[in-house]
Amino acid sequence: MSGRSAGLWEQFHGAIFGVLPRIPYAAAETPVAGPAIRAEGLTAAARLDGPAAFTDVALEIPVGCRAALVGPNGSGKSTLLRVLAGLTPARAGKVEVLGRAPALGRRRVAYLAQRPDLTPYFPLTLRRLVQMGKYAHHGWFDECRHGDADVDQALRLLELGDLAERPVHALSGGQLQRGLLARATVQGAELLLLDEPYAALDATSRAIVERFLAERPAGLTVVMATHDPADARRSDRVLELRGGALRLLHDCAGHDHRHA
Repeated sequence: MSGRSAGLWEQFHGAIFGVLPRIPYAAAETPVAGPAIRAEGLTAAARLDGPAAFTDVALEIPVGCRAALVGPNGSGKSTLLRVLAGLTPARAGKVEVLGRAPALGRRRVAYLAQRPDLTPYFPLTLRRLVQMGKYAHHGWFDECRHGDADVDQALRLLELGDLAERPVHALSGGQLQRGLLARATVQGAELLLLDEPYAALDATSRAIVERFLAERPAGLTVVMATHDPADARRSDRVLELRGGALRLLHDCAGHDHRHA
């Protein structure tokens, strides 16, 4: 490469990387005035080429509500959560999550799958996993300032402080699930979408997670797919998916009406 070409390349390279840090991971969002979730005529399938899991679903969940999503295996609970998280496209209908259409990379929404898809033996510590919640607050190519105080507080909240430097592949299922909730806390998520969060938990982890959900901030909305009737009884709103249809079983049941 000639000296002139090298100089032009350096100018181009500098210009590009001068812009990249300003590209946000997630767009800034304004506070939502209406419900946390609203859907009308919603139809979706687990696979693009598969049959519809549910059709013509209408749904409204207020901000601050803890909602339980119940129903038999294969009824579409996971599919509905994935639609709300922006991971699965709807086939028909309209859906808004915190005032916007569902989309990947939203800093205000956290989705925890039933089986977290983490690469085995990837060199990632629990602390770094929790720090990843901060990625939503800086640019793709910006320097990440992790906010160690926030990370430490989240680890303490989920009783994981003594495991901070442990590799994630060495964590139990319950410890990993608590770590993912700690990451959502650091992210500052306003909506938690939880797919069977207690499925892999021992009694200790279940008690810690339940306390976390019970003591959540007033503005935090939780939608949790579950098979456990006890989880439903602790929820503000209970919705059932069965036979491709969604119906409201209970509204404002057994809670202190924080979302009213």
